Amino acid sequence: MVFTVNDFKVFNEQTVAGRMALIRERLDPKFAELGAQIIAQLAAEKIPTYINVAKHLRRHINPAPNTWFAIGPYKRGYKMVPHFEVGFWDDRLFVWLCLLENIQQPAPYAAILQQQQARIKQLPAAAWQLSGNHMAKPVQPLNAADLAAQTQRFVDVKKGEWLLGQVWLKTDPIFQTSGAVEMAIKQAIDALTPLYRYLLAAISQD
Repeated sequence: MVFTVNDFKVFNEQTVAGRMALIRERLDPKFAELGAQIIAQLAAEKIPTYINVAKHLRRHINPAPNTWFAIGPYKRGYKMVPHFEVGFWDDRLFVWLCLLENIQQPAPYAAILQQQQARIKQLPAAAWQLSGNHMAKPVQPLNAADLAAQTQRFVDVKKGEWLLGQVWLKTDPIFQTSGAVEMAIKQAIDALTPLYRYLLAAISQD
């Protein structure tokens, strides 16, 4: 199974039940397959992980505007620890390394992010984006100013979040080549794995 532009059509369905049925039928099996491959990729780096596919159990009135799967260190729950997310909005596919507002003690993670600024800045800026809200589409370019601001906001703001990753609009030619976007997602996670390993070390301090 591979992602295609047709996968975005699940968001054309405007009912909660209808969209959820399409997500479960079309996207969740692809999430499970790619997630298993990413777990194997991280296991080869001696990083044990588990997959959690978004269930949207609280969606009763408005259909889910996006959907995703998460890869993290715990079998149950992922929002309280560093993790990867891969998923769809109606117009884009994303892969993020996430530190969400659910993390109780952001300071140890922020300290690691500060220590790893040079490593992060080595990523090719044109291909990478930052976000301070995993439930919003807008992103910022990966540059020194935005990276510093986002890291500081993660500490100072109660609902501050820190995301680093890549986004592909559904018009991106990458979707025209079978398997290309899946390969790009795996390459992104591979590039972020050293930083992820450092962040995992702070879990015991959270």
